[in-house]
Amino acid sequence: MKFHLLGLALLLSACAQAQDAPKYPAPVQALQQKVGLEIKGSLPAPDGYRAYLASYRGHLVPLYVPPDGKHAFVGEMFDENGHDLTQAPMAEASRPVFDAGTWNSLEKSTWIAEGSPKASRIVYVFNDTECPYCHHLWAAIQPKLAKGDVQVRYVMVAVIAPKSEPRAAAVLDASDPAATLRQHEQHFGNSPVQPLAKVSAATAKKLDDNAALMDQLGVTGTPAVIYKDAAGKIRMADGMPPPDLLDAIFGK
Repeated sequence: MKFHLLGLALLLSACAQAQDAPKYPAPVQALQQKVGLEIKGSLPAPDGYRAYLASYRGHLVPLYVPPDGKHAFVGEMFDENGHDLTQAPMAEASRPVFDAGTWNSLEKSTWIAEGSPKASRIVYVFNDTECPYCHHLWAAIQPKLAKGDVQVRYVMVAVIAPKSEPRAAAVLDASDPAATLRQHEQHFGNSPVQPLAKVSAATAKKLDDNAALMDQLGVTGTPAVIYKDAAGKIRMADGMPPPDLLDAIFGK
């Protein structure tokens, strides 16, 4: 099978001279020393190749060492049929690791609950009031909430538009935040929930703290769903989940 590498190619001749077996092949060590490349972990690779998840100037890149062990290439690898062999492994390897501390941080964040407090599953959704995809997700969730098996906790953030913060503040500061959020979503695009003229320091801090948590968890946009799968492992879905994943997260 033939393979092709696309992207920035860093080609270095290896000067194999170590007495002990190096932790990484010689060209990888050269890249670490000369350009500051940092190895974060390994990646799946075709037979004979070695592949690594590397960081270069703040960007994650795939690094391949061919069977001769004398060169290193940075770039995507494709097989002879044009199938991308890099994108999926890179996405999986670069996903943040979630643990019990992650769940605890979400529990302590500022959120608005929708659904039964006795539900068997809890799902967190990073939500911006001005995000149309958040609205589409909200609408898709509604039939599932009616069954009482899931509680959704909307972690409110203000990252989309100038109105995001004052409208999110209006929701959070309302006497019934859940009802106010529902009213906003039911009339999305023509919301009766008006942005506040002035956001209090306390509410602004809640939104800032939620945004900081979003960054900490590696969430890059809204909506983002964080949930526990059937095995209890914490996972994240970016954007609007496809129907099968939507069912897996929120129930059929």
